Amino acid sequence: MNTSTYTGQNKRWIFLGIIAVVFIFTYTYTFDSKLALLGDNASYYTLGKAIAQGEGYVNISKVSKSPNNHYPPGYPVIISTVLLFSDSIIAIKLLNGLFLLGSLTLSFFLIARLVENYITSFVIVLLTAFNSHVLFYGSLMMSEVPYMFFSLLAIYLFTLVDFEKVALKSKSFILALIMIIISYYVRSLGVALLAGFCLYLLLERNWKMIGIPIAALILGGLPWFLRGQSLGGTSYMNQLKLINPYNPGLGEATFSDFSERFWSNFSRYVTREIPDSIFNFGPTYNQPISGKEWLMGIVLILLIGYGLFKLKHFKTLIIGYILGTLGILMIWPDVWIGVRFIVPVVPFFLLGVINGFFHLFILIRSQKEVSMVVNYSPLVILLFLFSPMTELNSKAKAPYPPAWQRYFEVAEWLEKNQKDVVVSCGKPSLFYTYADNFTMRYKFTKDSDELLKHLEKQQVDYVVIDQVYGNTFQYLLPAVREHPERFQQVLHLKNPDTFLLKFKR
Repeated sequence: MNTSTYTGQNKRWIFLGIIAVVFIFTYTYTFDSKLALLGDNASYYTLGKAIAQGEGYVNISKVSKSPNNHYPPGYPVIISTVLLFSDSIIAIKLLNGLFLLGSLTLSFFLIARLVENYITSFVIVLLTAFNSHVLFYGSLMMSEVPYMFFSLLAIYLFTLVDFEKVALKSKSFILALIMIIISYYVRSLGVALLAGFCLYLLLERNWKMIGIPIAALILGGLPWFLRGQSLGGTSYMNQLKLINPYNPGLGEATFSDFSERFWSNFSRYVTREIPDSIFNFGPTYNQPISGKEWLMGIVLILLIGYGLFKLKHFKTLIIGYILGTLGILMIWPDVWIGVRFIVPVVPFFLLGVINGFFHLFILIRSQKEVSMVVNYSPLVILLFLFSPMTELNSKAKAPYPPAWQRYFEVAEWLEKNQKDVVVSCGKPSLFYTYADNFTMRYKFTKDSDELLKHLEKQQVDYVVIDQVYGNTFQYLLPAVREHPERFQQVLHLKNPDTFLLKFKR
């Protein structure tokens, strides 16, 4: 593939410089230095801390320091490298910002290879740099953006391989396989890369090579799989089997449950999450899906599909990767909603939209006229993306909501006044980040005696009555009210009322 013939080739470094400047503006404008109110980001931090302290891949927030078999270790390892030099959460967030800049750079060169046009690539990457979802996760201590970087790198390296020669002698091919493994260890969703690689090799009739990426991921992922099996199976797989991971009492999902889950996920992604990932409109999930949403979603999916089908190069690679990603998400528990899981493929959705418009317009106008319109008019769209960016900026500058503020103040009180005590609370991983004491979640049961026995078994010293987690009112508070003699008030914060109670074992 001769890159010297690409449209806009002589301006590619100017384009890249503009992208860097835009990134600095959008990222600093929306950067949120606070710990996100998501349990996952705090869990990643504590696991990284455990690795950095030499304690292994364990849950140091628990008194048992049990081995972790939920989150793949890739991102915690990345965090641990930062913690060797600084315990600053902001430093870890800024590293994610560098991963985002790297992802934009990779997207620029990768998309240019797919469409042989640096101008089109420039526009798509600019749209990505202004995308509120991409920016939001770019400043979180979460694995979405690092995964985006490594998965894009795997795909880009794959496009550099000359399969007419012996691919196993290609450094790009070997590195692409390594990046698949790393992507998988950062997010289990990385297995979707195999779908893209294998579909491309299959349709190119390169039969002999298909088994190599599969074998590489199996061998590379085997240590994590065997470790999970030795611990009773990875919790992701265990949660996948449940009707609702947040309410295990409902039991395991049946075939009928999986069918309902598939339709629920399919409907939501088509009508809300894929459109929202592109247009940043923020859907309302408590309303039924309307006919208008179905129409818009279907038209958008068809446009994306058409645009990807019309790519000049490696279309089966990109289509396979997207289908693999969405295929996995269709069986994901449907209580996990939002754009989060498709953030890494946002650049490809935008590519499909822009390239789809390009080829639709060609049907009615000359290619030269269409190139001018499609390559430059999307810049106008950027004006409409400032609104969600402004909202992100406001959220970044705002303090925690009062209920969360009191929750963390209780944690900070414990950090200053207690050492190595066990605290039962609604969001243990978030609480641990500020308390630096052992934490655990109370048992989800309405049987007060059973809940108290569980607290005793876990050697709990304190419980927190907060107003940030609904299950506290559903399970813990009723037990406290039924057995007031077992609890002693230690701390009471107002506006809103938040309590730290000593549990009498």
